[in-house]
Amino acid sequence: MVVDENANSHLRLHEAFWEEIAGSSTELEDNLQGSSHLALRFVGQYLPILLRTKNHEERERVWFSFWSYLVARETDRKPFGLSQGAADEIIVQFKAALVE
Repeated sequence: MVVDENANSHLRLHEAFWEEIAGSSTELEDNLQGSSHLALRFVGQYLPILLRTKNHEERERVWFSFWSYLVARETDRKPFGLSQGAADEIIVQFKAALVE
């Protein structure tokens, strides 16, 4: 994973950046609360770990953990639950955003 620390790092740390990507998912496009929650969780928990990982295997474990969170059922505290396909789509888009 290539992370351009100068160009996009500041932007990537903002939830709005990730919320926009998440909101483009067909399963979240009408769920502003869900896409906002997803972005908050990603920026607060998964992104810092991804940025600290040292190798591909570690990154893939983090992505799998995030994917598992995405497909977990909706609860009172988690206002969305995605299909496996929608979770795959979001992971692909998030990975692409980190490489840009």
